[in-house]
Amino acid sequence: MKIYVPHPYHDREKVIASNSGAALSGFNHVQALSKYCEVYMPASEAVDYGPNLHGIRPSFETIDSSRQWFERQGYDGVLMFEPKADDVAFFRHVCPAPIVIRLSCSFGRNRDFIDKVLQCYSLLRPCDALSPKSVYVADEIGKLVFDKSYLHPITNGIDAEVFVPMDKLQARKEVADKTGDQRFLEMPVVGFCGRFEPGKGAYPFLRMADLNPNVLFAVIGKQFAPVTHPPNVVFLGAQPYTAMPLYYNMLDVLCALSVYSYESCPSTVIEGMACGLPVVATNFAGAPELLGSCGRLIEIERFEDEPLNVTGYIAPEVISDAVRDLLNSKTERVEMGEGARKRALEFSWDHTAQQHMALFEDLLVKRDAPACPIPVTVNFSQGCDVSGNPKSMSKIFNYLGSRQGPLPRISFLGQDMSLLEGMGLHLMQHLHPNEVEAALLGLCETRDRAYKTLRKIRHFSDMLTAP
Repeated sequence: MKIYVPHPYHDREKVIASNSGAALSGFNHVQALSKYCEVYMPASEAVDYGPNLHGIRPSFETIDSSRQWFERQGYDGVLMFEPKADDVAFFRHVCPAPIVIRLSCSFGRNRDFIDKVLQCYSLLRPCDALSPKSVYVADEIGKLVFDKSYLHPITNGIDAEVFVPMDKLQARKEVADKTGDQRFLEMPVVGFCGRFEPGKGAYPFLRMADLNPNVLFAVIGKQFAPVTHPPNVVFLGAQPYTAMPLYYNMLDVLCALSVYSYESCPSTVIEGMACGLPVVATNFAGAPELLGSCGRLIEIERFEDEPLNVTGYIAPEVISDAVRDLLNSKTERVEMGEGARKRALEFSWDHTAQQHMALFEDLLVKRDAPACPIPVTVNFSQGCDVSGNPKSMSKIFNYLGSRQGPLPRISFLGQDMSLLEGMGLHLMQHLHPNEVEAALLGLCETRDRAYKTLRKIRHFSDMLTAP
């Protein structure tokens, strides 16, 4: 199988230096895929990056030349990571292979992201798919779209050979030597890994430090360091990806407190689990799916109108109680950590790649399945009111089906329909179903009305075109 990835995820050192979780996720994903298929990425000239991993120079000068280029390459699929809608529109028109789009999230009031997801969904062909990074995100997107069959959630993976349990005392000695801070050898250590921002849980983490002066709270990651903060909080800064196992392993408990609307499959949670850590996380986004029973989940108070894409509030006292319980029970911490390591092994990048390979195979079958299309010809004829006067289009569009206008009829069945149904069936002959959905949403006064009409015309169309 040949897969095209329109993102240059091949330079490991560059990706690691970027400290971007999304770029690192894409790199690991591509590396895992190359174990099961030939992977091609855009490059200025043809080059091999490794076994089954190739750079290729695309020919995208015009629509026709792009279409011819894809036909010559014979790709079996295209995997896109968080693409722009314009890019999806381009690939849909020029590439006959199924397209799978990886998505982080689509919920809350993060309008830019939601708009992008809905635009991508509207552009999908029947043989394409959306692949959210958690079931939670798939459920949230499912609230916004009619056809949920396009949603195929597949979680990210973990490099279980990089993130491994280490001797905790030795890890602490190394960190104490690096920082010159002997408190790492003298106090329990609770960690925060990631950007130290409000939506990631910065405030409740600092408040926990106030509540637990005998515990050391370590922040590892990009951060704003507050001018004033509790003396038992230490800021270690962003660390290289390859050094992160050391910092995870010197912790007793890891906190993952994000309530950002764009969180989906938090890498911090699964990395900490792979290092054998008990995790205290918010009951939000993909964290519960990863964590299972290998940690503590903290409920959040959801904001109906979120500020700056922050979706909720976490009570520091509740988190503090959960952390303190784990610190007071070494037996529970060890058992939970061992369980976390075993569970993390279920989320390998190989497994993620295998799931996507199976998805591409299913989409190819769908694309190549024989069909028996029967053109549905819809005729619109003038009607008149009780006085014999022709009805005006302006009046018809004011009511859109609640009043009868130009009467839509299916010519060979002689069946009358509402104006909405007739327009929908007519559009189905020229547009993809998801585009018809977008049009009906614009014409109907409610989403329920649009979906009721869409369901009716799609079922009717299926009955006529079923083999």
